[in-house]
Amino acid sequence: MYIVQYWWEWLIAAYLFLGGMGGGGMMVSYYFCCRKSEQKLAAISAITSLIIVIVGVFFLILDLEKPEKFYLVFMSPHLNTRSMIFVGSSILTAFIIFGLIYITSLEVKWPSLLGRIIPVLPWYGRGSIANITGLLATIAGFLTTFYTGVLIGILKSVPFWHTPALPLLFVASALSTGVVGILLVNDIYGFTKPKEERHRYEEYCSILGKWDAILISIELLIVFTYLFIFSYGPREAELSVQLLTAGELAPYFIGGVILMGLSIPLLLEYWHIMSENRGRRASCAIPMVAAILVIVGGLILRYVILQSGVMTIFLPPS
Repeated sequence: MYIVQYWWEWLIAAYLFLGGMGGGGMMVSYYFCCRKSEQKLAAISAITSLIIVIVGVFFLILDLEKPEKFYLVFMSPHLNTRSMIFVGSSILTAFIIFGLIYITSLEVKWPSLLGRIIPVLPWYGRGSIANITGLLATIAGFLTTFYTGVLIGILKSVPFWHTPALPLLFVASALSTGVVGILLVNDIYGFTKPKEERHRYEEYCSILGKWDAILISIELLIVFTYLFIFSYGPREAELSVQLLTAGELAPYFIGGVILMGLSIPLLLEYWHIMSENRGRRASCAIPMVAAILVIVGGLILRYVILQSGVMTIFLPPS
């Protein structure tokens, strides 16, 4: 007999996924800003990352028993600053604040009403401020990716979660989904440019595809190590591994995560890299297909990890 946790389902899986993906995407935005001087692409990437995280926070609030009282995480008379909820909320708040300042400090032409408001801000177009706030938003983004694993990893009642490997897995997955998310943004933005300018964005597509191939390889290594260790772990953790590899979650985990979300994208990105190495002009369509598969697989990964959480049954003392 075993009991699988039942209170965290798709809403929390979506929050963990979107929080990690948005945090990873902000790091890529900072790369475009400071290493490539692509202010407009950096702004679009940062806005996309910020929206992704905000939507994730919305899912988190919806999962609360009383969503309308979410503000009590900061204003409760019994505030516990050591709780992971408070720590995570502080990280997300810092991410949003620094992200907004970073975006509005980039020297880009904003449309409509924003074009009249943002240039008036004292930090608009200030490269030094963009560099500093972008770095702070990037740090907060990384902490967001790490926190999504720590949030459930501290629960001792679920042995399969209570391991340093879980935050590492979520960080690798978050960076991977963040990279491919911005890869899609880069390609779509590149398609709006004249043909003579598209080669630059095709180059970025190749760079991001190589990054993701490395991250997927790391993620696969962590996944198989994680499963191997816990297949010899506590009984509850063994049951979690069985649920993922041979139980009711196996089609989602093996088919949705290992094959669709990791292995096939890795092969596609390797094919793209090898085509370029042979001197062929490789289309960005292949990395875009891989990116979509990685994103879907990343969401399924969070869901199956949550649904495989077998709880320790504590018996009263005899």
